[in-house]
Amino acid sequence: MAVYRPKYRDKQTGELIESQIWWYEFTFAGKRHRDSTKQTLKTLAAEVEKDERRKVERAYAGLPTEARAQRIRAVSEALKTYQQGYETGHREKSVSWVKERAKHIERLLGGAILPDLNESRIRAYIKARLAEKVGKGEGARTVGNRTVNMELLCLSRAIGHTWRELWPGVPKLEEREDIGRALAPEEESALLKAAAANSSPFIDRFIRIGLTSAMRAGEIRTLQVGRVNFADRTLTVGRSKSKRGSGRVIPLNGDLCELLAAQVAWLEEKFGPVQPQWYLFPTFGDVRKPNDPTRPVTTIKSAWEGVRTAAGVGCRFHDLRHTAITKLAEQGVPDSTMKALAGHVHEKMLERYSHIRMAAKREAVEALALPKVVNAKVLPEGSLKVSRKPHLFILSKTAGK
Repeated sequence: MAVYRPKYRDKQTGELIESQIWWYEFTFAGKRHRDSTKQTLKTLAAEVEKDERRKVERAYAGLPTEARAQRIRAVSEALKTYQQGYETGHREKSVSWVKERAKHIERLLGGAILPDLNESRIRAYIKARLAEKVGKGEGARTVGNRTVNMELLCLSRAIGHTWRELWPGVPKLEEREDIGRALAPEEESALLKAAAANSSPFIDRFIRIGLTSAMRAGEIRTLQVGRVNFADRTLTVGRSKSKRGSGRVIPLNGDLCELLAAQVAWLEEKFGPVQPQWYLFPTFGDVRKPNDPTRPVTTIKSAWEGVRTAAGVGCRFHDLRHTAITKLAEQGVPDSTMKALAGHVHEKMLERYSHIRMAAKREAVEALALPKVVNAKVLPEGSLKVSRKPHLFILSKTAGK
């Protein structure tokens, strides 16, 4: 019978009246199940009936059941509960990641109830997000496939099921397999010029440190004063993405030493005598006023987007790391040294980053050019002919005369 609205007779008038509340009724394993859905909307009542069927089936199979409220609450409620629980036991950067993903889900799907998140609704969300742009002006770009995938992954976690369980007919968007690129010299110069003109109090130094140290954004963000040794001209990386990356020591060249000294001087000017546990890039009280050096800045996204847009350069902050490692590779720095500086673990990981730029490749292969000499005699122009067979190289009969 599924769902229905029962009828009853009014005790005073004897009139047959239909209830405003929907009920469900079904039979499973020879047992009748009947109860009120406590819903006045048939759509919600049908979801309650499906939920009760599922609960009975799972209980019959010995599996844990799911609360009815889980299936009929709004997306905004599920996201709020998920974010509150996620804040416990996760790093500040990870919490910030969830907050950023949830912002767009809330904007486009917040008012929907969980049962309405069918595959058609998810496809519409994907289409809407891919049509949106990030940034302004020449640096604006469309939202990437990876960004949308991460948002839907966050949504599925908030609901409590995997993507495959929720939307089996919606495949994940294909993501770019290239892991980044090295900036061309003119792009690097444009970024530095835009960073110097940006109103952020430290985005300029943040970018320059990335280019001169090959450090990740998270490593720079959480760099503490006590980890910089100006006497030995070294810095020790704190917690990193990998175990080999954590605690690695990076020697300071002249530029990097000057940048770090300037940032320490800035801290002293703002907060007084610096302490070893202070972060070089402190958190903000509002948009433009750092106010607590005992906590690191949570994100540089807004300032970075402003710099990239002003420079007209389409790149990620992580590409600064690619650029630094590429420069090392172009200078012939041994792989072992690059791994020690960058914190890589495996050889394959190093190969993924050391993308020698085409200009350097062309310059390198010029050294492989052979002199045009056969039997110690220089061949005149046009004396070499190529056979139609690609594996044969034929000299004309005039060669050597």
